[in-house]
Amino acid sequence: MEKGAIVKIRFKRFFKEQRLWIFVGKVLESKDSWIKIHGKGILFNPGKSDPINIDEQARTLYCPRESINHVRILPDNFDINKIVTCRHGHRWFIKVTGGPDSSLGEGL
Repeated sequence: MEKGAIVKIRFKRFFKEQRLWIFVGKVLESKDSWIKIHGKGILFNPGKSDPINIDEQARTLYCPRESINHVRILPDNFDINKIVTCRHGHRWFIKVTGGPDSSLGEGL
């Protein structure tokens, strides 16, 4: 993964009841088995009336590659300090200026 890229990482879920965990940030370093990223985590829990919980402060994380479900590359001008979410029907998204919104998950 390219150093300096802004990405959204969706982590794997290992059982149905597990909440979705997404991390949005800037890649600081990338190796064969892990990615070092600085950004904010998002917990998505569709059973709640307010299903999205975004970290207030950014942090640095080492993400093992085997725990990653998928990665979406976001525009270089994406501001991790101003993450905005929106809903289209039953799906929740992160608003992305200058590109398609990035899916968080589906919930009622």
